[in-house]
Amino acid sequence: MVKLELYRKFTNSLAVFVVLSIAWIGYELYFNATDPLSELWRIAWLIPAFWAILAYTLLAVICVLWAPSQNPTRYAYSEEAGDDFDEEAASLTGTAVKVAGDIRKVSGAITIREDIEEDKRE
Repeated sequence: MVKLELYRKFTNSLAVFVVLSIAWIGYELYFNATDPLSELWRIAWLIPAFWAILAYTLLAVICVLWAPSQNPTRYAYSEEAGDDFDEEAASLTGTAVKVAGDIRKVSGAITIREDIEEDKRE
């Protein structure tokens, strides 16, 4: 649940940044439409500076959310992924990955190894 809460905070912060970006694009359009002769050159630097500030702020939010902690296992999976490997789906997609080494991909075809000990002999 801690991981879910972290991603919810991240999603909310991304939504805020998207809304700010859209609002700033609207301001840029208004600014450029009302000042075609660049008479407001003294405040024109704010337009590109906003994007740098927004990017830096987003980076700071990410750093705060994913800061190192004393308890790094709070983001770990609650259940270990066991032998939930779907061999039929692997044969349909043509890819196979299993950590235990029971399945491998050989020249485009997937073969199931019945005995792992066979591969260890010289």
